[in-house]
Amino acid sequence: MRRAFAILAMPGNALTGARLAWRSVDRIWRVAGDTATDFNHYSKRAILAGVYGSTSLVFLDDESEDMAETRAFLDRRIGDVMRFEKAKGRWRSSTIHRPSLSRFLGRLRYPAI
Repeated sequence: MRRAFAILAMPGNALTGARLAWRSVDRIWRVAGDTATDFNHYSKRAILAGVYGSTSLVFLDDESEDMAETRAFLDRRIGDVMRFEKAKGRWRSSTIHRPSLSRFLGRLRYPAI
């Protein structure tokens, strides 16, 4: 796994690495039952890619019993994501009328017929 990360991190393989990461997180969300087609489709996958990638790197160097360091790191990252989502929820509830970026991106992906 360490060698695979090193190879995919090379400049010539960066696009392949990004594609593989995106496919992985997309599959994880689809297996989890995600059916989002708006901006959430992309934001969920981008957030998961960050959490998954950083946790994988911690996992490579974790020598603690029962992967305790990796589990603690993952718990902290999930906590960070939840804090972000709470702040986003407060921001959304504070504004009444504004253009919807998610609706716009959803229309680009699935245009009205």
